Amino acid sequence: MIRTRVDGRAMERLYSFYSPFYDFTFGAILSPGRRKAMSLLQKRHGQRVLEVGIGPGSTLGLYPHDTNIVGIDISPKMIEKARSKATRLSNGREISLHVMDACRLDFPDASFDAVVSSYVITVVPDPLKACNEMFRVCKPGGQILIVNHSRSDKPLRGKIEDIFSPLFVHMGFVTDLDVIKVVKRAGITIEGVHSVPMGVHKVIVGSKQALKK
Repeated sequence: MIRTRVDGRAMERLYSFYSPFYDFTFGAILSPGRRKAMSLLQKRHGQRVLEVGIGPGSTLGLYPHDTNIVGIDISPKMIEKARSKATRLSNGREISLHVMDACRLDFPDASFDAVVSSYVITVVPDPLKACNEMFRVCKPGGQILIVNHSRSDKPLRGKIEDIFSPLFVHMGFVTDLDVIKVVKRAGITIEGVHSVPMGVHKVIVGSKQALKK
């Protein structure tokens, strides 16, 4: 589990600060993971997808055209940037954006056909609660895609990630969290874990298994 403490309010302030230049600064580094996740998103006509931590809307242009997208982010400034981008990229997509905490989603159970979360689990104060919420709002049989760094299971690399995590948290993320373990604890069935080319991030392809009758 996570060792480095994450301050939710500090993260909100930090990512609000990043909002004007987020795509310019982090786009090239994080775009491959987002694109890989979108390539793995099941294509269902008219599906309703929740993106947790949509930021400035970096993924909006990657969704299938007939997707109903609901995006949330803790930072009002990030949502403001995403709304500006949505006006240019809607192109048949229904897009609804809200300021909201990933650990307290204001949606009924089983509201979405799929849930996507990119680079969020290692920036929230309670990663397990965030994963529990994604599981809750996903429909039975729905897909859950999580793009994130996860602490290495190799002893030396894992130790290095533990050492540097208290420094990286000031940049907006931690490196000592085993995200895959947290995802499993939330009850999400892992269908596959895909490495992102030229990076340390992974795309976790999960699902909410339908209850057997």
